Amino acid sequence: MELHKSGVKIDQIMKTTGLSRASVHSYLPYMKIPYKLDELSANAERICLYLERQQKCAEFGAKLSTLRECEREEELWNMLVYLQGCIFLTTKGLKFTYKIKGGEMFVNRKSKSITQATVFMASRKAMELEGTVAGPKKLGTFGASYLYPVFVRIRVIRLDEPD
Repeated sequence: MELHKSGVKIDQIMKTTGLSRASVHSYLPYMKIPYKLDELSANAERICLYLERQQKCAEFGAKLSTLRECEREEELWNMLVYLQGCIFLTTKGLKFTYKIKGGEMFVNRKSKSITQATVFMASRKAMELEGTVAGPKKLGTFGASYLYPVFVRIRVIRLDEPD
């Protein structure tokens, strides 16, 4: 608190104390924060990142049908790289994340990787079904239970909204 009172910025306090941004804010007295500050709170940063990801997924979904197959696969892989580390839920409600290394997708709940070719096979199957896929098994590939929720998020697969 003394550092903050003396005018030291939050980033410098983080470096000096070794604390995270959220921890530094937790030690400071609560005050109603005005909008458009130079520095965002940890929650505001998470919200911005979430909105940015949502926007990218919407853009990808919108241009998906206009892309040729080779372009679609390249863009799909770029989206998977962009979203690595995000938390997804399987259809059974199990949380998972994944990392991309080279041409493979490593899911934290599985010891085997999902290859790029398998991802592309699953995406082609989803495109054949015009985005209406009843469940992971309909993709017919290894790792479909993990690919399905990712494809839903990036709008390769559409979930029908109830009327």
